Amino acid sequence: MNRWLRAALIAGATAAVGCFVWSSWPPQGYVPVEISFAVVGLSFMVAGIAAWQRWPASRLGLLFTIVGYLYLVPVILGNLANPVAWTIGYPAGGIYGAALAQLGLAWPGGRMRSRFERGVIVADYAVNIAFNTAATMFWNPAFSGCNASCPANVLLIRSSRPTWNAINTVEALIGFVITGIVLTLIVRHWRSARGWSRRAMMPLLWIAPAVGAEQILTGNLFHFSATVTYALLPLVLLAGPALFVISTVRARTAGGALGTAIVDLEPGASPGRLKDALARALGDSTLQLAFRQPGGSGYLDTGGQAVDADRPDNGRAVVPIAGSDGAVLVYDEGLELEPQLVKLTAAAASMALEHARLQAEVQAQLEQVRASRARIVEAGDAERRRLERDLHDGAQQRLVMLSLALGMARDRAAGADPELEALITSAGKEAREALTELRELARGIHPAVLTETGLAGAIQALVERSPVAVTITAVPDERFPAAIEATAYFVVSEALANVAKHAMADGAQVTIRGLPGRLVIEVSDDGAGGARAEGGSGLRGLADRVASVGGVLRVDSPPGRGTRLEADLPCP
Repeated sequence: MNRWLRAALIAGATAAVGCFVWSSWPPQGYVPVEISFAVVGLSFMVAGIAAWQRWPASRLGLLFTIVGYLYLVPVILGNLANPVAWTIGYPAGGIYGAALAQLGLAWPGGRMRSRFERGVIVADYAVNIAFNTAATMFWNPAFSGCNASCPANVLLIRSSRPTWNAINTVEALIGFVITGIVLTLIVRHWRSARGWSRRAMMPLLWIAPAVGAEQILTGNLFHFSATVTYALLPLVLLAGPALFVISTVRARTAGGALGTAIVDLEPGASPGRLKDALARALGDSTLQLAFRQPGGSGYLDTGGQAVDADRPDNGRAVVPIAGSDGAVLVYDEGLELEPQLVKLTAAAASMALEHARLQAEVQAQLEQVRASRARIVEAGDAERRRLERDLHDGAQQRLVMLSLALGMARDRAAGADPELEALITSAGKEAREALTELRELARGIHPAVLTETGLAGAIQALVERSPVAVTITAVPDERFPAAIEATAYFVVSEALANVAKHAMADGAQVTIRGLPGRLVIEVSDDGAGGARAEGGSGLRGLADRVASVGGVLRVDSPPGRGTRLEADLPCP
């Protein structure tokens, strides 16, 4: 239906302009004036077609078209050498001003907002038609200087210029009152609009001065020259259709703006950021994103304020967001004129919320994995401490007692049986070596010195046992959480072991710095370099160990320039 209506409007506009050109050719007056009439009338018709296409549910397109026809058709009739056509066209010349006022008051839905406004528009049409018709009864076309070529005035009662002037003056006075009311109502509409509706009413910034200019320039109170009237009025009138067409073109980019806004949002953006992005893309600063409270007891927006989404305020509309478990968009009611844009916005919000939900699930699963890995490491450390304690309190003590017993047996066998003495001496040596190996094993499982003396004492013990000269430049004396101390210890232990085995270094340095919320461990050497974090199981395991407490391991080892290993651990 709308397609056929738009086709009829296009055909009618073309026919009207064609009739105007035909009726005005050859030009009987000033050519620029004839062109200005054609351009203004056609611009309103084009704006009407654009309005029908942009807002099919609105009558705005019809009103634009009516203004264009009422502006152009009287001129066409006036140019015809026909008494009846001239008599109809002459009094109809100012009716387009009433249609222009109706267009301003009905913006953008195409309907009057109250009975009072409808009464004002009816009065405007009635005053125009009645007074123009009455003035025509006293207007002799010969007054304009056309003499014998003038068409006859069918309604002429008596030729009287004073009477014609008096009627037009009264009409102008009444017209000024009506125009003042119309302009006041337009300003009130503008001030009460918000969100998208205010943005859609931008062309009203033109309609208000256009209505006033039409009354001033064409009324009988101010006697402007024809040059001023026909130069200024078309410029003012042309601004409206131009602004509306421009706003229509800009509105067509709103869908792309929505897509850009969603793409520009960082992954898992908060609902507040999503709401702001949608509001900017739509041009609706009043847009709200609301979520149903648990138990279905109402809605809260992204700022935590209650929203009555079931019965929204006057001028507001609600659309549910699919797949969002009760989320809704509350937007300016004027957007109902853009149903496709509303659907697109709801779909974009649904996609963004689903993306955020998936991001939250992935993040939660990642946190679970991190927590699980930390628990595994903590359980391993606890088991290490238990084994070290059991070895220290059990097997080590037994080996110590065995060594003492063998020493006493050796003293008793001295001189009595040399072979027995040698055998006992050998057994005592084996027992001492086993004790040493057991202590090394226990230290590798979990260093007792770390538990007893803290990180400073444990690092000092590692340095003293290292076959490579190691310098400690800084180690904090305070104690840290057990998991952090153990991780720092094993970082230094593994790094010094690699220095001794692979680096071919003359020296190394150990630096441990306590920063706000962090513990940074750095081990560097002057060896051959070329180490890679993924190159051996030791560094890979160490990286996993550091990651288990939320830290990061970095290895910088250019060939021939030594190796620098750094672990950055979170530490409250």
